[in-house]
Amino acid sequence: MLDASREILLIVLAFCAAILTFFICWALYYIVMMLKRAREVTDEVSDVVRLVKEKIERLGSLLDAVEEKLKNTAGYLPLVLKGVTDLVDYFKRRHEDKAKRSKTAGNK
Repeated sequence: MLDASREILLIVLAFCAAILTFFICWALYYIVMMLKRAREVTDEVSDVVRLVKEKIERLGSLLDAVEEKLKNTAGYLPLVLKGVTDLVDYFKRRHEDKAKRSKTAGNK
């Protein structure tokens, strides 16, 4: 049956080719799985980047709205400031008048 060393060599070479083919297929399977996982990760990263970009755009529009509101109310600021100054002066004079009255009432 196996009378020639050439036949033994061919059987060993066929066995080695089969084992090499198995390991190459196994390695290709793992490479494909790694590439699949890498694609999933990049998809998740792109989703996160998209969400962050949307939030930054919303924040920008919010800041623009706040800036416009501040510009609109800036015209009223001098009036409000004058009113507050007048109120502070009024209460200061009132307090001084009360202090003078209590001093004069205490001296009599």
